[in-house]
Amino acid sequence: MLNIGNNIRRIREIKNLTQEAVAELAGMSVSAFGNIERGDTDVNFRKLADIAEALQVKEEEIVTFGNNTYNTFHNHEKGVFQGIINGTNNTYTIDRDIFDKIMKDKDEEIAYLRGQIRK
Repeated sequence: MLNIGNNIRRIREIKNLTQEAVAELAGMSVSAFGNIERGDTDVNFRKLADIAEALQVKEEEIVTFGNNTYNTFHNHEKGVFQGIINGTNNTYTIDRDIFDKIMKDKDEEIAYLRGQIRK
């Protein structure tokens, strides 16, 4: 679970959120949230869903964060996309149609991989 905790921490930091803010939004204590981030406590599916909702990402994005060199987080109102490219924080602009295609492809890949796991 350490990897998931690290992923949660990295996403939280990219979004400039404090542990306190995410813990409150996820309906948990700051110490419980900190234990999850550090990997001291395993996170169950319900808590992962709560944390994902607080971070405004999908659960899959937390689990797979860092497995690809390109992970995208976005702000719909501003049209600004933040991402991780080879470990460096960058802010860049991307065409909305391209972004939607990337996200659709990612969702299809996740669905395919889930199907493979179930076999």
